[in-house]
Amino acid sequence: MIMDVLSRWNQYYWLNERLEASFRFLEMLKPDAPDGRHEIDDDNVFCMVQSYETRPRDGQRFEAHRQYADIQMILDGEEAILWAPVDALKVVQPYEPDIEFYGLTDAPTELVLTPGVFCVLFPQDAHAPCVQHGNVSNARKAVVKVRIA
Repeated sequence: MIMDVLSRWNQYYWLNERLEASFRFLEMLKPDAPDGRHEIDDDNVFCMVQSYETRPRDGQRFEAHRQYADIQMILDGEEAILWAPVDALKVVQPYEPDIEFYGLTDAPTELVLTPGVFCVLFPQDAHAPCVQHGNVSNARKAVVKVRIA
């Protein structure tokens, strides 16, 4: 898992063409971009823009993906994403096309995303997105799906 500000994305030397295309797209994405899917490179790289109200931590569960890494970045509002390593969790819903669900741990790491802050979540990174940090927030977020498998 990586968390940083968008202005520093190009300082990561592990970037490949798909990740670079993802960050270049995020640099150009306007906060008022319409909700829905935005094409970058067919099913290899695409972005989902979402608007929602953040939810309480209770009742949430972790998810993880095998085929895609997620780059998640808030466009407006704020949210917490709960994080834990996959190998420390118990599966509660077996793998279906690119998603598996896990039970929430008692003490997950809380990542707080605000506009301009991104996190990259790899297959080993279980995450519970859209969680309220403090108070409920109306959030707009871009989730770039980057095929890695």
